[in-house]
This record gives sequence, C-alpha cells and structure tokens, in this order.
Amino acid sequence: CAVEITRSFLVSQFCLGSLKLQEAPDTAEVIKELIGYCLDSVGKLQAKTERLQKENERLFSNWSDVEKRLEKCVEAKEELEADLYSRFVSVLNEKKAKIRNLQKLLSEAKESAVDAKCARDSTATTQMVIKRENNYDASTDEESENPARASLPSAPERRDSSLLGSPDIVDPAPRRKRRQRTAKPAGTGAKVAAYEAEQPAQEK
Repeated sequence: CAVEITRSFLVSQFCLGSLKLQEAPDTAEVIKELIGYCLDSVGKLQAKTERLQKENERLFSNWSDVEKRLEKCVEAKEELEADLYSRFVSVLNEKKAKIRNLQKLLSEAKESAVDAKCARDSTATTQMVIKRENNYDASTDEESENPARASLPSAPERRDSSLLGSPDIVDPAPRRKRRQRTAKPAGTGAKVAAYEAEQPAQEK
C-alpha cells in the first residue's frame, strides 16, 4: 500500500512525497502505539497551548498596563502642552505689551524730540528776530545820534566864522613897542622912559 502526499496550487498539482506501507503482523499493537503517540502529542500540544495561553495573558496584561501608561502619558503630554501653551501665551502677551509700551515710549520720545527741535527752532528764530530788531534799533539810534553829533560842530564853525568875520584885534603893547622902536631916536632915553610910564596910567 502506498500513500502519496500532494498539494494543489491554482491549476497545478505537486507531489510532496510518497510512503509505502507494509502490512503489520499485529495490528492491535500498532494501533495501540498510534493511539499512545497521539495522546502524547495531544498532551504536549495542550501543555504548550496552556503555556502559550499564560504567556498571552501575561502579554495582554502587560499590554493593558502599557496602554494605561500610554494614556497617562498622553494625558500628561496634553496637560503639559496646555500648560506650556498657556505660559507661551502669557509670555507672548507680556512681550507684546512690552513692545507696545516701548513703541509708545519711542513715539513719545520722537514727539518730544520733534517738539524740542521746534521749540529750539522757534527760540532761535525769536532770538534772531530780536537780534535783528536790536541791530535795527541800534542802527536807528546811531543814525539819530549822528545828525545831532553832526550838528554839534556847527557852533564851533559859527564861532570860527564869527571870529573870522570879526575885525583883527591888535595888541597895543607890541604896537607901542614898535612905535617906540621906530620913534626912539638916539639920546632920548629919558623921554622914552617917561612916555612908557604915562601909558599904563592912561590905560587905567
């Protein structure tokens, strides 16, 4: 008796092997051995199944623990993200507030600088106007004083002109001396001395 082991694949059929069975002299003993082998195999397979079942239960328990831990980690991650997001939002709002305050201070500083510049410009313009007015007033004062000063020398001029227009004053003493020198003859010293003594008396 022969036994062939075949396998079909799609439309093809393959022969995996063949066995030739011999007739056993004692069939009961052979059946007993086969049943014992099957029972031993079933026991081994059952023990292996139980062991695998326990391993599966252990793995399932571990998987449950891991799943719970994962859920806790996810929750912690979400809480941490929410906390970090809230902190980020608060820090961002603070930075925005600081930036707005700095922009406000910068704009105020620019406005104050512009106002100060305008004030300096207006002050400089005012000082220039005042200086020009003072210079103009000083020039007008000088012009008003110059005619007066120019008119002042008219008196000496008139005085000089009056002196020039007046007749010459001749000192009588030198004239008398000239007359005395011209009229003095030799040997008349006594007459000249008497004449000079009479002239002061006449002038008195």
